[in-house]
Amino acid sequence: MKMLALISQLAIAMLTAVLISGAIGYGIDSYFGTNIFIFFLILGVAGGYKACYNIICKFLGRRSLFESDTGGESEHK
Repeated sequence: MKMLALISQLAIAMLTAVLISGAIGYGIDSYFGTNIFIFFLILGVAGGYKACYNIICKFLGRRSLFESDTGGESEHK
């Protein structure tokens, strides 16, 4: 059951990244008359891979390469 949840979470993460960035690229193309849809689509695929990598690292209990050391908190001494 855990594997089914992992696979569905990976699929949703990849699809949302590609669809959202594709929609942004299409909107910019139609508004400005440019041709940068492919660029945003590639960014969406890269973002989807990053999201999937982070999900897999959390599932395996490993630290992702994209996580910061401080966890977002700054230390003042």
